Amino acid sequence: MDERARLRVNLGQREFEVEGSETFVREWAPRIESLLERLADAAEMMPEPAPAPAAPSRRESEGNGALGTFGEYLLRLPSTATDVDRMLAAGYYVQQHSTDDAFATGDANKRLTEQGIKLGNPSQCVKQSVLAKRVFMVNRGRYRVSQHGRSHLRQLLGPVVPE
Repeated sequence: MDERARLRVNLGQREFEVEGSETFVREWAPRIESLLERLADAAEMMPEPAPAPAAPSRRESEGNGALGTFGEYLLRLPSTATDVDRMLAAGYYVQQHSTDDAFATGDANKRLTEQGIKLGNPSQCVKQSVLAKRVFMVNRGRYRVSQHGRSHLRQLLGPVVPE
C-alpha cells in the first residue's frame, strides 16, 4: 500500500499542493516540473522592469488607498489563515481607515461578515492576538495592531502592510 505523500510549491504564497498516495503524487511531479521550467523561461524572456517610481511617503503607504478595498485586501490572505489571522487582518484594515488609528472588535467583525466570513468567537480571536502581542489595547474596547502584529501580517499579506 502506498504511503501518503505531498508535493508543495509556494511561489510567493500563491501556493500549489498535490496530496495523495505516493504514486499519485509521482504522476503530478513531471507536470509541475514542466510548469516551473516554463515559468522560469518566461521570467528570463521578460524585459527589464522599468525603474520603480519614487516610494510614497509613510502616510501615503498607510493611507486609505494602499490597501485597496476590503474584499481585495482579504483575498491576499493565504487559504491557511486562521480565524485569528483573519480578525487581525480585518482589525488592521479598520485601524488604517479610522480617525484614532485603532479598531474595535465589532467593527472588524462587521467587515468580515460583510464578506461572508463568520468567526466563531471574534472577541476570543482578539484576545489571542493580545496574548501573542500582535495587538494591544488603546482604550476600553479599542485596539491597535503592534509592530509584531504588522510583521505577522506582512508574512501573510506581503508588502501591502508597511514596515
